Amino acid sequence: MKTMNAFHSAIASKRGPAFGSMLLAGTLLSWPCHAQTHLSSGIATSVAIPKHETEPLEKFSGYYQLPNKIAFIYFDIRDGSLVATQLWDNKAYQLIKKGEANFETREEGHKVEFLRDGAGEFAYAKILGRITAEKVHFNPTVVKQLSATQLKRFEGTYSLKNNDGLKIDMTSTTNGLTLKQVWDNKEISFTPRSETFFLNEDGTFPMSFLSQGGEVLQVTCFEDDVWIKQK
Repeated sequence: MKTMNAFHSAIASKRGPAFGSMLLAGTLLSWPCHAQTHLSSGIATSVAIPKHETEPLEKFSGYYQLPNKIAFIYFDIRDGSLVATQLWDNKAYQLIKKGEANFETREEGHKVEFLRDGAGEFAYAKILGRITAEKVHFNPTVVKQLSATQLKRFEGTYSLKNNDGLKIDMTSTTNGLTLKQVWDNKEISFTPRSETFFLNEDGTFPMSFLSQGGEVLQVTCFEDDVWIKQK
């Protein structure tokens, strides 16, 4: 948390109010308001499914990323039931099926609804009717091995969107990337969890890279702090 807070504080002092999402804490009842998200129309939808169609629990299993990009929930099947585990504290909830894609936690009655994407696949989990987590196809707890060539393409200088005076430098290492804050020379080490998603050592600082045609265009830190790669 110290790394995340230091990064936020340094930038806030240069551009105004603090930004980014903070780490979710506690149980499902304590999801903070700033973790809410609104997906573009037509992407995530609640689809009515005929009662005779039964979706296997495997369709809902996997890792789901919260809007702040730090926190993840893992849905898996145990003894014939779907279980939701909060990876930040390993608290697990057994889910009871209430509809084709609707569940509630057995003890607390917290609601979980799975939503489809445009292709008709279950790609989102809506928690408590207000927080939408997106399914990811990687295990955020496992470091992914990337080649030196793969890591090198992230190297360069990035400027904060709408504030060219604030910059970070990205260099590759044996196992990942090092981010250097140009304003104070502080360095933060990251390891990859997928080809484009990285976390720092204590898992409190997420980075998501966007590329096009093999060229890295930008990196987003936390939920919406966008840094544009300089040519």
